[in-house]
Amino acid sequence: MIHRILLMLVRETGIRDISVIQEVSVRKVVSVLVNSHHVLTPRRFHYETLEVDEFWTYAGNKGKKYWVIYACGREGGEIVACVWVSGI
Repeated sequence: MIHRILLMLVRETGIRDISVIQEVSVRKVVSVLVNSHHVLTPRRFHYETLEVDEFWTYAGNKGKKYWVIYACGREGGEIVACVWVSGI
């Protein structure tokens, strides 16, 4: 379940939407976001094209804004890198 929540966050699904889809509380989704130490391991060594995108979300309250920046392999949609940044 945690992997699905992280994947949905990276794919710009809202916290409340994830809560409904996964049938968990908003607090659980925020907890997964804040406590995530998830390590992505790319399936390949080389990618012809990567798409890089970002989005922001709040975690816990409106005072804790986080940016999520990620790289996605264009061919298969695989997330190959992801960074969570606070305080930008």
